[in-house]
Amino acid sequence: MIRKIAILLRKSRYLVLSLIMATLITCTQARPVQGNEPNYRFFQIYELPVLMLWGGPTESGRIHGKLFGVEIQRLVHQVLEKKFLGPNPQALRAEMQRYLQGGLARLPSSLVAELQGIAQGAGVGLEDIYLLNFFAEAILYPACTSLAVEAVRSSNGHELIAHNLDWPHLQGTPVILLAYGPPGSIPYVALTLPGIPLPTMGLNQARLGIALNSSFSEEPLPTNGQFILPRLRQALAEAEKLTRLQRLITQWPRFHAWNVLLASAPEHRLLLLELGLQHWSSRRPQYNLLISTNHLITPALRPIAQPPDDSSRRRYYRILHLAGNKPKLSIADLEDILLDAQVWEDTVYSAVCDLNTLRLSVCPSHSRTYIPVDVKKILESFPKR
Repeated sequence: MIRKIAILLRKSRYLVLSLIMATLITCTQARPVQGNEPNYRFFQIYELPVLMLWGGPTESGRIHGKLFGVEIQRLVHQVLEKKFLGPNPQALRAEMQRYLQGGLARLPSSLVAELQGIAQGAGVGLEDIYLLNFFAEAILYPACTSLAVEAVRSSNGHELIAHNLDWPHLQGTPVILLAYGPPGSIPYVALTLPGIPLPTMGLNQARLGIALNSSFSEEPLPTNGQFILPRLRQALAEAEKLTRLQRLITQWPRFHAWNVLLASAPEHRLLLLELGLQHWSSRRPQYNLLISTNHLITPALRPIAQPPDDSSRRRYYRILHLAGNKPKLSIADLEDILLDAQVWEDTVYSAVCDLNTLRLSVCPSHSRTYIPVDVKKILESFPKR
């Protein structure tokens, strides 16, 4: 009975949210950051900041940096301070900068302009913004979890995806939802952190979704590596089919250590790409699930080719146990799985999405309360051009 009441309360929050969202999106006036006519809207859904951007990249970056300047400055200090970079920060920073040189040369000019705008708006150095955005590309962390449920297994017959972003030392960092609607692109949203216009989980108006994991590695960074986070952003802005989404992500072969979960509601397809992390994923046809979880008890660097340790395997088995206890899985079930004590650890946010309806639930670590977001309404509210 208590469980049924909890589910009803969650559903009622969506009904209330629809009314709130209709008011926010139609009535919220963007506060001009500086002089020109603003090409953005900024509002909050409960504790989740939402920033909609549809102007040029430099302008969008400057708005982003200005609105979240305090948070960006704090995050730059937190990520790049010496104790976070380990016992030999100078050597590690030099290694990161070497890797950045190759990756930055291949960045789209529009992303470079946006990052420059963020640095300008937030009042921080451009190099710090580069390091903040691509820190995870060079120094990878192992505790993320991604989970996808096929339509035949979900309680409403829709594809569902779920994701925990786990990042040591960053619990409590504000989570933001960026929504992009520039002319000529597919509108999409990215769950991310202030100052980072790149998706760790993202959805687009074509009802495609992505979530990704990374892992610690002691192997040398490739000299000609390609950053994956900009690829995910590009794929969300351009792809209407899963095949196109996959091609955009994998057309450069030298990714360091990532797994990417892809899902398409119109095609009823799920796909798990292992980009350097072979054997770190689980395909369970009998459960109609895809799972990728990287979790290590001790944050020690290790070879990518090494199989998952006991800690990761225990997390797999825990997820399978929780998911296997129910004949059908709902959004509320996935929310509970992600918050389970053996799954939630060093978590920055949890998120669950119904790709068919583009309903998103986001749980920031500081609140441990899910916030319902009507992504479909947000993406449909961009100005028509």
